[in-house]
Amino acid sequence: MRANHHLFEILVVCTMSILMTLVMIAASPSTYGHTFSQNENSLFLTRVAQAHSQLNLIENLVLNGTSTTTATNNNSNNNNAKSVQAHVMQTIALLNEKDPVNNFTWSQEIAEKNQLVAKDLARELNDLKISLSQDTPTTAINNKPSLSNNSSVIQDKIDKLGGLLDEAISARVNKDAVNNSTNQALVLANIGNEIFYSYGQALGFPYPKLANMVATMKLNVNSNNNKIPAMANKVNIANESQYQNAKAYVKQAQEIVSKYLKSSASNNKNAAPDIQLQLNKVISQLKMTIDNKGSFSTVMHLIHIQLHPRLIANYKIT
Repeated sequence: MRANHHLFEILVVCTMSILMTLVMIAASPSTYGHTFSQNENSLFLTRVAQAHSQLNLIENLVLNGTSTTTATNNNSNNNNAKSVQAHVMQTIALLNEKDPVNNFTWSQEIAEKNQLVAKDLARELNDLKISLSQDTPTTAINNKPSLSNNSSVIQDKIDKLGGLLDEAISARVNKDAVNNSTNQALVLANIGNEIFYSYGQALGFPYPKLANMVATMKLNVNSNNNKIPAMANKVNIANESQYQNAKAYVKQAQEIVSKYLKSSASNNKNAAPDIQLQLNKVISQLKMTIDNKGSFSTVMHLIHIQLHPRLIANYKIT
């Protein structure tokens, strides 16, 4: 009996301790990190948006010869060739990633709704990968190397893949859910995190270190702090393909705001009337910082202290 009574006392103390901790967290205006609650639609839309960004990067690198390096033509072309392969593999990896809720890959979930689209996506991605690996030059001609010797074929493949991704959305997510501002605010929050991780890895930070930064970061969700840390000297890019990711995801963020976040959640009476203007301003500052290879602290501030709190306050995402 005495042992049982002692055990009961321990349970009471532990329970009270947990309750007090929860009360303190609820009462505090600050929170740690940005692990947003997801639904399957928002996470799926995020991955498809990322896949679209990867295809756009491949298109720019292969067909337009876009490069962010200042190296010689030969080195620049070699870097682009490596980046192209990296972006193809990332697109494949995105569709092979598992939905954390159902433990099926996104490709499997697409197949559940439309097997033909899922098969076509897998086949076309594999064909694109093979075409690009065969198309990578080993020598330069007249000091003007080109990644693609058959640009029309590559363009057709990228266009077809883009259409298939749109079909996958139509098959799996109903139109109302796609246009829902709360869902799209979650997608934008996710893309913000992808920008953070991509730019951090572009500068050479390992992923675990970046994850630890987010886990221990403290922010005030009620903050309207518009002050941005001054940009330090230009940073050095250690990972070109991740730098390209960061820039592409910023562009994707702009498109989400323009298309889906023209107003706050309809049930939020305290939302800012000019939320689209505010979001565009933050993302424009983010674009300028990344384009100019500005400090990582500025990027971190814009995403976690300005973008995310505005989404939390105006769209009631948690």
